[in-house]
Amino acid sequence: MSSKSRAWDYFKKTNEKFAKCSLCKREFKLSGNTTNLIDHMKRKHNEVWMWSSTVSVTQDVDTTEQNEKMGPSPKKRNTLKNYFDRSSKYPDGKTKQNLDNKYVRMIAVDMEPLRKGEHEGFRDFVNALDSRYEIPDTTILKKKLLPEYYENVKQKLVIALSKAEHVSVTTDLWTSIANEGILSVTCHFFHNEKLIAPLLEVVKMEGSHNAENIASMLDATLSKWDIRSKCEAITTDNAQTMINAAAKLHIRHIPCFAHTLNLTVSDSFAVTCLDQILKKCKSIVTFFKMSTLASDKLRAIQRELNKPELKVIQEVPTRWNSAYHMLQRIVTMKTELTLALNECNRAPPGVNADEYLIIQETIQILEPFDLATTKISGESYITLSLIIPLIRGIKTKLVEVESQIVTESGNKILLCMKGSVDKRLSPYESRTPVVLATILDPRFKKKGFKTSDDEKRAGQWLEKAYASHLTKERLAVEETQPTPSTSSGTSNDLLGFLDVPDVSNPLSNSVEASN
Repeated sequence: MSSKSRAWDYFKKTNEKFAKCSLCKREFKLSGNTTNLIDHMKRKHNEVWMWSSTVSVTQDVDTTEQNEKMGPSPKKRNTLKNYFDRSSKYPDGKTKQNLDNKYVRMIAVDMEPLRKGEHEGFRDFVNALDSRYEIPDTTILKKKLLPEYYENVKQKLVIALSKAEHVSVTTDLWTSIANEGILSVTCHFFHNEKLIAPLLEVVKMEGSHNAENIASMLDATLSKWDIRSKCEAITTDNAQTMINAAAKLHIRHIPCFAHTLNLTVSDSFAVTCLDQILKKCKSIVTFFKMSTLASDKLRAIQRELNKPELKVIQEVPTRWNSAYHMLQRIVTMKTELTLALNECNRAPPGVNADEYLIIQETIQILEPFDLATTKISGESYITLSLIIPLIRGIKTKLVEVESQIVTESGNKILLCMKGSVDKRLSPYESRTPVVLATILDPRFKKKGFKTSDDEKRAGQWLEKAYASHLTKERLAVEETQPTPSTSSGTSNDLLGFLDVPDVSNPLSNSVEASN
C-alpha cells in the first residue's frame, strides 16, 4: 500500500469531490490523485512545501489516549509552528500590509492608545499568534498608518455623503482636559437604508466662543464635507450661542431633547427639601467611595445578610439620571447602609425614615423621565418622532402618580416638575419638524397627538409641507427641460381654475383620506 501523500498535511476534504487548502482556504476539485493539490502548494506555498520535504510534519492531532498520557517526546518535534518561529519576519508585502491595516483599525475603532503595541503583554500575545508579524512602532503608526487609514475611511464617507439627499448634524462645545475649547460635529443620514452617525470633526475652538465663531467653524465643516446645501437641521443644547449660530447659518435649529429633559429635572432638584436630601445622599456615597474601611464593613454586612454586594452610585452633575440612580441604589441598600454607617467612625448622618419616604416618592416622579432619556438617546434609530409621544407619556405618568404622593415635600416636588414640563417640554409640541416627524411615523400617526385640534393642525402642516416639496420638485424639473418653441404661454392645466390638489398625483390627496 502506498504511503499517504504529503499534500494531505495541508488539505482537508470538504466532500468527495473537493478539498480545501488549510493555508489559504481555497477549494480544489479532486481528480483521483493529488497532482493539482501538490501543484498548488508549489505555486502558492512553495516555502512551506520545500521545508516539509526535509523535516517531519506535525503528527495527526487525534493521538491515542496512551500517547497523551506519555506526554511529548524529549526530542523537540519539527512542527510547522517551530518552523514559523524560526523563520524571519514578514516582508513589506501584502500579508504585512493586511495585518497592519487590522492593527490600525483596532487602534481607531476601540480608541486604544497609540502605544498599545509597546505593552509587553500585548506584544507577547501577538507573538504567540504569529511570531512573524512585527507590530509597527508608534512613530510609523502616528505619521504613516493612521493618516493613511483616516484618508481611506474619509474617502468612503465622502462617497456615502455624496449619495445622501438630506443630512442633519448635531454639534457640541466642550472643554478638554487641557482646558481647550473643542467643537465636535456629528452627521446623521441614511446609507443603504440604514441610519448612520459618523463623527465628522473634532476641532479646537480658536478665539471667543461666540455665535459668530461657532457659525464660522460649522460652516467650514459643512462645506469641507460638501453637505452645506443638504443640511436640514442642526441639533445642539439650549445654549443661546448655539441657537444664534444656527440662525446665522440659516439652518433650522432643534434643541436637544435629552438636554432639555436634564434641565427639566434639574429644576425640581432646586426644591429645598429635595436639595437637602440629595446633599445628604451625596455625602454618604462619598464616604463609602473614599474609605476602604467603610467599604469593607459594608461588604461584610451584605454577606452576613445574604444581600448582593452592590455599591453606592456617584452622582454626575451633568447627568440628572445619575442622581436618580443614586437615590434608587440608596433605597435598595437601605438596611445595609444604615448598619454600616452606625458601625463606622466619623460617618456622615444617615437617611431617616421620613427622608426615605420622600426619596421613594421622588423616584416615582422621576421614573418616566429616566425612561424618556433612555429612549431618546439612541443613534441607530429615529428619535425626533418620539418626542411628542414621550411628552404625552410623561404628563400622563405625572397625573397617575399624583394620587400616590402623601408627603408635603413630595407634592412640592411634583408641582415643580409639572411646571417645568409645561415650560420646557410643551413647546416641542408646536415645533414643525417634531410635529411632522410624529405624524409620519407609522407607529404614531395621529395617535401621537393629545387633542383633535393637534391632529388637525398636524395634518394641515403635512399637506402644506408636501405641497411645498412638490413645487420644488416641479421647478427643478422645469429648469432641466427646454421650453418648447410652440408654447402659447398659457397654462396646460385644464383644472387649474379649480382649487383642488393635483389629481394626476395620487400622493397629493389629503392626510385625512390616508387614515
